[in-house]
Amino acid sequence: MTTRNKAARGSSAPTRRALARALAGVAALAALAGASTAHAEGDGAYGRLDGDIDLRAGAGASFADGGPALCARGAAVYLSTAGLYAHYTDALGAEGAPVARSIASGVFIQPLFLARYASDLERSAPWLDLFIDSVALGVGSFWEAPPGAGLAAEPGLELSLSLDVPLLGDATGPFLGLRGALRFRGPELSGDDGPRDAQRALISVTLGWHHVLRAHLVDAGDRAPAQVAAQRGVVGARIR
Repeated sequence: MTTRNKAARGSSAPTRRALARALAGVAALAALAGASTAHAEGDGAYGRLDGDIDLRAGAGASFADGGPALCARGAAVYLSTAGLYAHYTDALGAEGAPVARSIASGVFIQPLFLARYASDLERSAPWLDLFIDSVALGVGSFWEAPPGAGLAAEPGLELSLSLDVPLLGDATGPFLGLRGALRFRGPELSGDDGPRDAQRALISVTLGWHHVLRAHLVDAGDRAPAQVAAQRGVVGARIR
C-alpha cells in the first residue's frame, strides 16, 4: 500500500511540474500579448499618422490692450509638422478698443513631433506627448481696422507662439488652444516715428477641433502610375 502511494505521488509530481510550466507559459504569453496591445495603442503617434493633413478650427477670446475680443482661428497642417494659419479678431463694437477687428495669416512649424517620434521619445501620457509636440512657431502678416474704418492697406508683421492641449488624448478631437502673438504695424517696420498704439501683444484662448484625414499628398506621385497600371490591366482583361 505504501509502495503504491509512493508510486502514485512519484508519477503525479512530473504532471504537476508540467502543468505549472504550462500555466507559466500561458501567463507569459498573456503578458506579452497585453504589452504588445498596450504598445500598439500607445505607439506615440496617437492618430497623427492616420492621415497626412490635419485640419483645425476653433473659437474663443483674445486679450490685448483695449479689452477682450472675439476670435476665431483655422489651420491646415502637413504631417503635424508645418502648415498655414488664419486668425480673426472682432471687438464687437466695444468702446475704447483701439482695433475694431483684425485678420492675420501666415505659416508655422511644429518642430518637435517628428524629431521626438524618430528618437522614440513619445513615452509619456498621450495628452502630454501631444501637448509637448504642439509647440508651434509662426510668422505672418496682419491687417487691422480701427473703429469706424476699414482694414489698413499696409500689413504688419506678426510673430506667434502657440500650444494646444488635447482633451481626449488623440490627434482627432477637441483641443484647448493658447496663442500669443507680437504684432509690429507697417509704419513701425518702415521707421515711422509717429504715435504708436499700445496694442502690440495679443493673447488668444480657443476651444477647437482637430481632424486628421488622408489627402494622399505623401503618395501623390506614386498613386498616378498605380492608377494607370490598374486601368491598363482592366483594358487588357477586356480585350482578352
